[in-house]
Amino acid sequence: MGKQKVVDKSSDIGEVLAREVKSHQYTPVDAIREGRGAFLLGIYRGQIAFVDLDKAVVQPLVAAERLYALDKLDERDQIAAKIASGSAVGAKARVSLEVPSGEVWFINRIVVTTPAESGAGVGDVVKANFRIKSWRFPDERTGTEIDDAGRAYWKEPKGDAAGTTNTVDLPAQGELGEELRLGPGDAITLCVELTGANAGADLTATLVPYGRKAKLLVT
Repeated sequence: MGKQKVVDKSSDIGEVLAREVKSHQYTPVDAIREGRGAFLLGIYRGQIAFVDLDKAVVQPLVAAERLYALDKLDERDQIAAKIASGSAVGAKARVSLEVPSGEVWFINRIVVTTPAESGAGVGDVVKANFRIKSWRFPDERTGTEIDDAGRAYWKEPKGDAAGTTNTVDLPAQGELGEELRLGPGDAITLCVELTGANAGADLTATLVPYGRKAKLLVT
């Protein structure tokens, strides 16, 4: 009989992975639950590695979503928040525009218009801002608490006695530099507050989003 060849299994990838998993008390199931991937890749930079399907496959689909124009967002999607006649200074109102289930929106422009005072010299001024629901992370710059409607877009609300129209071109430099993607359940909320004097008449602010409804590929 010929001499048998001794196989050194000390570096066998299966054993290495087994040791790594055991030493780290880590399993593929743990990785999947953490969103790190669905299957084992091997050893990468000295550590056990999993393929992150979300980063490798799912997230890049956002770039494809925007290429589909299934519908248009415009004045037909306007929302309005009203301060009723006789309301006292400090009165607030808000109204939300929510993305329905199964849809994704790409918004490139938002126009917010506040009303003029109810009469010359009355001084009942409505100031407005809007909040984005998906912006839920705390604003560490100001320490401002974020409510259920998300973070306010502007640092300070807009509006004066003459009434104002503020147009936000989101892809422009100084704004987001990109379209705003809103998925199912995301929302924009128009928030208004009465300042200066009690309302002499109904005072209504509006918000109009411009953009398109696209093909939902990433949820």
